Amino acid sequence: MAMAGRLSGLLVQALRELGKEHIIPERVEHLKRTSPLDARQELLKDIRFAPEWMHPIFKKLAEGL
Repeated sequence: MAMAGRLSGLLVQALRELGKEHIIPERVEHLKRTSPLDARQELLKDIRFAPEWMHPIFKKLAEGL
């Protein structure tokens, strides 16, 4: 519930549904291009609530801010 209503919560649900074997660099880049900057900044705050395998994805989306 800590991430409810934010991009990070939606992202965790979506990545779980896809499964880590289906997360390709092109999908991550698409998310980075289409996600609002302010929402991407919150990803680093919420990273502690995400499963560990999603941490690199969250960091990739937030890099370059």
